[in-house]
Amino acid sequence: MPYNITAIAKSKCKILKIPKAEFLQILNENPDVSLRLFGHIANRLSDRYYMLFTLISQDPAARIESVLNYLKRDFMEMKPFSFEVPLTRQQLANLTGLRVETVIRTVKKMENENRIKIKNRRIYC
Repeated sequence: MPYNITAIAKSKCKILKIPKAEFLQILNENPDVSLRLFGHIANRLSDRYYMLFTLISQDPAARIESVLNYLKRDFMEMKPFSFEVPLTRQQLANLTGLRVETVIRTVKKMENENRIKIKNRRIYC
């Protein structure tokens, strides 16, 4: 079923449109491609499930901390305050469903509680 979605490419790319029958044939003939596709879909579903529980919380700090932990999970260096969060306060607000002002206040409060560090306007967790 068709649905509306917007995508923005961050680099030059090619988009290939493959008819459904040909796509299914490719999956049937290449089980490794099927497994990789299903693995990717499973990871995306797991991410959505995790974020769903993040947004249920009424505590802004819990929401923000959950998103920060989600971003940090694939980062190998686990020393405290070693991960530079690659998001702006506005992007954190968009991800958490909070207003940017709430994110700013909460991040400052989290810094005062020594849960995160702020250096040169960047958040480290």
